[in-house]
Amino acid sequence: MQTATQLKARARQFFAALAIGDTDSLAPLVAESYTPHCARLAGVPVLPAGRAALLRRLAARGGIGHQLHRLIADGDHIFAQMRYDGAIPISGADIFRFDPAGRIAEHWNSRQPIPQDLATGQDRFTGGGDPALPMSEARRQEMKKILTSVLMDMWSKGNAALVPVFYAPSYIQHNPDMPGGYARIKEIMETEIQKYIAATGGDFPVDIHLMGAEGDLIFVYYSIFMAGINRNAGARSTNTDIFRIDASNRMIEHWDVLQMESEPLADDHTLF
Repeated sequence: MQTATQLKARARQFFAALAIGDTDSLAPLVAESYTPHCARLAGVPVLPAGRAALLRRLAARGGIGHQLHRLIADGDHIFAQMRYDGAIPISGADIFRFDPAGRIAEHWNSRQPIPQDLATGQDRFTGGGDPALPMSEARRQEMKKILTSVLMDMWSKGNAALVPVFYAPSYIQHNPDMPGGYARIKEIMETEIQKYIAATGGDFPVDIHLMGAEGDLIFVYYSIFMAGINRNAGARSTNTDIFRIDASNRMIEHWDVLQMESEPLADDHTLF
């Protein structure tokens, strides 16, 4: 089993090879049975399973320019926050599961075109977070329990009373469509989420797929249905959220990648 440091080093090697289209360097970092779990987006070719398919795609496309902003390890998984270059920049999150030999065996991602960032720069990616902070396994599990409660007990049930329990008043929001602090989150709980619950008679749908924590950062890969919160009503959104959690167990900073399955990307570069 590779250590967290070793896995992060291998992930960085993977991204470095990706940037310049170096298939020779990338090949030993990927398992022959590599399985991508990337969303099926309209108009975007789906990458078949297998290392050979990934190498063919990269050879045909050449290098994929990017910036790596945050990287954490949890067990045999690596979670990365990315910005991919192009005519329309892409906000991305990549999750890799490594096999015991330190090769990428499985891959999940979220992708969001961010054309507004052409004007606003990279505010979506700036901020804090320190994966190198010492943490015990108990703390790792505590952070996961907290975030699970945020999603399942607060968001899914529209419980506005929990907002000040889980969010700091100084909460920093890196989604340019949302203000900082938690007033807007509380408003969403009391209006859109409660409206959905009243209309359907059930909780707001949230499905957690993967979660990883290191230092003061935690990534969650999950799906929700956007009906009821006034955006792509009825469409499924497979998202990655990244939170920074303080010692008092409150969310103090947030980044996200909102991938609407009904929304095609400009090209398939970032789906490999």
